[in-house]
Amino acid sequence: MTSLYSHRFVPGLKTATKQAVEHVGGIDAAATISRVGRTQFSDYSNRQRDGMVPVDVAIDLDHCAEKPLILAAMAHALGYMLIPHHIGPGDFGENMSEFAMSSGDILSTAMRILEDHQIDLPEANEIAPKFSRAIHVLQHAMGIVHQVQKTGESYVVSDKGAA
Repeated sequence: MTSLYSHRFVPGLKTATKQAVEHVGGIDAAATISRVGRTQFSDYSNRQRDGMVPVDVAIDLDHCAEKPLILAAMAHALGYMLIPHHIGPGDFGENMSEFAMSSGDILSTAMRILEDHQIDLPEANEIAPKFSRAIHVLQHAMGIVHQVQKTGESYVVSDKGAA
């Protein structure tokens, strides 16, 4: 039995795993925070290999990366989107910063994808989660703005992360 997951979402999960490994400092660093070794991490992020990162290892990586890179890709594969538990002061500023970075990443990906004047399935699978993340960030920011509109009360934005 062949699953839809094994064909359609593998590239996105492999890319997310590679990003998480890079975010925590590379394969050696990833191997120190998880139960698996260097070779397995290499296989988990290699599209030519069958191995997929196990959920517990994905949680370890995402926790160390301080963002749900792999788990968001897993949720996307199932048609879901992750929403953070904590929503408090400073989130709006963080949302705008993240949206700016996401927008730049989306634009550079789109420019590369459109070099041949077409979007194929692997390219669509690559850019779709980036669109989803940007939409999620904007929806969160819109929620903050709508709350201010509804209540008339100011929203406190912290200086956290400001340079």
